[in-house]
Amino acid sequence: MMGSGAINVGTLSCEVSWALFKRHSLENRDLEEHLEFEDVGRKIADKCKGLPLALKALAGILRCKSEVDEWRDILRSDIWELPSCLNCILPALMLSYNDLPPDLKLCFAYCAIYAKNYQFCKDQVIHLWIANGLVQQFR
Repeated sequence: MMGSGAINVGTLSCEVSWALFKRHSLENRDLEEHLEFEDVGRKIADKCKGLPLALKALAGILRCKSEVDEWRDILRSDIWELPSCLNCILPALMLSYNDLPPDLKLCFAYCAIYAKNYQFCKDQVIHLWIANGLVQQFR
C-alpha cells in the first residue's frame, strides 16, 4: 500500500551509482569495445555524487551520444564548478536541460508560470502545452 509521505532515498555508493549510470547510458553497447566510455562514464557518475535522478538524467542524454568526445564534453563542463550545495543536483539537471532540443526547452520554461511547490496535474500541463502550440497532439 502506498502512503502519501515522502521517501528519502539518500545517496548511492560509488559502485551502485556506476551500475545505475552504466545500465542507462551504455545499454546495448559492448563495454569490451568501448573501454573509453567506461572510464569517462565512471568519472561522470562520480560527479553526480550518488544522486539517482542526476545519474539517470545524464545517462539518458549520453545514451544517444556515440562519440567519447561528447561524453568528455559533459565531464569537462564548467557547470560542474558552479557553487553547489551538499548533494546538489542542479549541475547534472542543467547539463541535461542544455542538451534538450529548443522545442522541449520551451515546455520546461512554460512551467515557470507555476509557483514554487505548487502541485499541478500532469495532464493539465500537457493540454496547456498543446493549446499554446508547444507540442503536437497525436491521435
